[in-house]
Amino acid sequence: MREFLKKKGLAIAAAALAVAIILGIATHTLGGSSDFISNAVNTVMRPVGSGVAVIAEFLEGIYGYMFEYDRLKTENEDLKAKIADMEQQIRDSAAANEENKRLRKLLELREKRSDFELESATINSWGSSNWSSTFTISKGSNFGIELFDCVVTEHGYLVGQVIKVGPTTATVRTIVDTNLNVGALIERTGISAVASGDFEKMREGKLKLTFIPDGAEILNGDTILTSGRGESIPKGLVIGRVTDAGLDPSALTQYAVITPSAALNELSQVFVIKSFDIVE
Repeated sequence: MREFLKKKGLAIAAAALAVAIILGIATHTLGGSSDFISNAVNTVMRPVGSGVAVIAEFLEGIYGYMFEYDRLKTENEDLKAKIADMEQQIRDSAAANEENKRLRKLLELREKRSDFELESATINSWGSSNWSSTFTISKGSNFGIELFDCVVTEHGYLVGQVIKVGPTTATVRTIVDTNLNVGALIERTGISAVASGDFEKMREGKLKLTFIPDGAEILNGDTILTSGRGESIPKGLVIGRVTDAGLDPSALTQYAVITPSAALNELSQVFVIKSFDIVE
């Protein structure tokens, strides 16, 4: 557009100059003293000169506007690129900070439980069934992961247990799944029970404490730990906290609802305990 206006402006100016030259030659040929010719020339050239000046000024303004528009457009694109780069740097920094936090907590866990052999893995996908709570991780038997290995967060919170193993992936059943039962301890009293998945509670991201001894005292806020029964789940891992406790509708047995300490819906990375010391 700018080049088009520039070319047209030059063409108009050239035409005006040609008219001036022709009239000048005519004046010289017919006699420079002729008032008639002189007046004719002045009469013709005055509006032409004024028109050319106006057009030239207009074209100069258009040219300046187009030049400024292009400059601003280029600056705008440069600013957009810089903002996008800065936003990416912020995202990378936030991700790095989160990773550093996980590593610090993992280091604390390793120091506290030096007997743990841990394997880091990322969550590839979650199960699609409404009847279970499972996910697939990025490592399998090629990394020494075995069936029934325990899965935790960097804090040492219980996440679940491996139920299927392939060479490069494994499937984990979470602690709220209806098919998972874990030996449990009420930390405050040392009383044993069983943490079990429950279909209704699973949809709320919770599980139940079952097989509670008669007369056992359970309070909201009590921490529930793994008891270490069996050889697949270590003792002392945090399962969660009691958020509801009382008697069932029959008023014969106690119940308690546990909210997991592991925020299952926020997980992206987990740690598989491949081996540990069994504590009786």
